Amino acid sequence: MSRTRTRQRRPIILLRPVPRETPLHRVWAGTKVLSAAALSVAVSFAPSWTGLGILLAVLVVGVLVARIPRGVVPTIPWWVFAVLAVGLVLNAAGGGLTAYVRTIVLGVGLLVLASLVGWTTRLSDLVDALPVLFAPLRLLRLPVDEWVTVCALALRMLPTVRAEMRVLFAARKVRGRPGFRNPAGWWQEVIDAVGAVVSVSMRQIRDLGDALSVRGPRSATRPPLRLRLGDIVTVLVVAGACTAITVWG
Repeated sequence: MSRTRTRQRRPIILLRPVPRETPLHRVWAGTKVLSAAALSVAVSFAPSWTGLGILLAVLVVGVLVARIPRGVVPTIPWWVFAVLAVGLVLNAAGGGLTAYVRTIVLGVGLLVLASLVGWTTRLSDLVDALPVLFAPLRLLRLPVDEWVTVCALALRMLPTVRAEMRVLFAARKVRGRPGFRNPAGWWQEVIDAVGAVVSVSMRQIRDLGDALSVRGPRSATRPPLRLRLGDIVTVLVVAGACTAITVWG
């Protein structure tokens, strides 16, 4: 029974798009990032039940339009529900039950909003959108090009680091977990895992740096920015939702 549960357990997968051809997938990455930021700011400043209801309605529409399957939702560990239950009891005893539940709903909504952007956006599209998103900072004479390069390299390295981490966790699972009798042993295991991940990341970064040095500087050609009907609809929906949250929230 335990083996069956382990096999059915869905891991947390970040920044991996769901392969679909939907209107939301075809929306420009910058539009989705700015829309998510606007919704997050609006509902954070007005976290009322009305504002949360509007946010959840937008999320439901986005999930249905993007045709996100149920299998992308990771398996939530039992201890998360235990911590939430303890907080629920403590806040109910202290008279802050409503605020606590509203905070939980807000956190879940923002998490789903960020996940929806990741499920419908490829890393390459997000990298291409960074220069446009950071362009206003050039007016402040900030090193935008360097920031864009660092962010682009970090985003492009995420799949490689993720694959190496999967190999590391698979090797640890094959080795077996030696039950820890005290917190010190558990903490030592965490330190070893973090050290292994950092070591792998440093090796990947060194190889990438050598490859960039051999290739030499090249002029990056970015595709022209073309806003489509989906971008306009997304902006109108998000603008209407933010206005409703601000006015009625």
